[in-house]
Amino acid sequence: MILLALLAFSWMPLEHGPRPSRRPGLHDPPFFVGEMQHIVPQGKLPFSPTETATPVLDSAQTRLYVGTRDGKVRCRFRGRTAWIFQTDGAVLASPAIEGETLYVAGGDGVVYALNRFTGALRWRADIHEELTTAPTASEGRLFVMSSEQSVTALDLKDGKRVWKFHRDSPGGFTIRGDAQPKIAHGTLFAAFADGVVAALQPENGVANWTRQVSGTGDYLDVDWIDAPESDTRVYAASAKAGIVALDAATGNPAWTYPLAGANHVVVEGARIVGGGRGELVALDRSTGVKLWTLQLGKDRYPTQPVAMRGLIIVAQDRGALLGVDLQTGVARGAFDPGTGFSQPVYALPGIAYVLSNGGTLFSLGLLP
Repeated sequence: MILLALLAFSWMPLEHGPRPSRRPGLHDPPFFVGEMQHIVPQGKLPFSPTETATPVLDSAQTRLYVGTRDGKVRCRFRGRTAWIFQTDGAVLASPAIEGETLYVAGGDGVVYALNRFTGALRWRADIHEELTTAPTASEGRLFVMSSEQSVTALDLKDGKRVWKFHRDSPGGFTIRGDAQPKIAHGTLFAAFADGVVAALQPENGVANWTRQVSGTGDYLDVDWIDAPESDTRVYAASAKAGIVALDAATGNPAWTYPLAGANHVVVEGARIVGGGRGELVALDRSTGVKLWTLQLGKDRYPTQPVAMRGLIIVAQDRGALLGVDLQTGVARGAFDPGTGFSQPVYALPGIAYVLSNGGTLFSLGLLP
């Protein structure tokens, strides 16, 4: 049963401390609102606003970086805005932190490297293609994926282009969304709108293998991949085929679970949690056998699930944020400030951060 037990706290002033839900239910809510702050001025919100860039926290857990659709990147330090950097377009994806630099992939096709303490621009690189996913940093390189189906490698120090790997968009219908490249086993894994998953050499962009996982027709998009370093497989969410497990070394399929409109996947322990049209499913990691299903409603798609201490935190796109028991698939509670959520949370033990579509930043206390 989905509980709206936390709705009463959605407009709590920032200076208030964490409070548990006051409304009892059949299940204890798994989180409560600790603080909230209107990041985007409410008078400047567009009609039907959407925010897709998850906030990120530095390793010291003192600075929180928030990118928003109005093109601003904000640094929150000790409860206040320390600096604001204005990009030339919308910020659609989370920034990436590497050392003392914050890397922002802009919807204007520009990658911005900022001093993360001051917000000063260190360099910018114009990719000339809309960037919709968070950058991936590894071994002195920054990898960005564009909506034009290109993976570009940049030098972390100066932003110079090292290589580019491109696939043509398929004919017919596609779904808006792109997969963030993932690094594991010394390989860069990328996925494309034509249904192909590729294993690329990070140093030169040469493909070790490519695998068509979606077949033919329309809506072949692979919009999410997960590549755990501790696993010998890569997991892809294909809108047409479902959740597909591939051998990381060869690209050979291990198993496929049919899931209409699959758009997200995350590996957590012995389980794979995937989202698709109208449902969230948990699968056995080794076999792909379904363990449970949570129905989300007709044509409702989930955001990327995030796992933390036996809890799956996921939102119905433009809807409520749900807390789901990883073992059973039972929804323990929900929270919707009125405008819903279109992004995954940033979760740590005991706390999570999320930005609503209405531009309000929430910190949520996570309960056992």
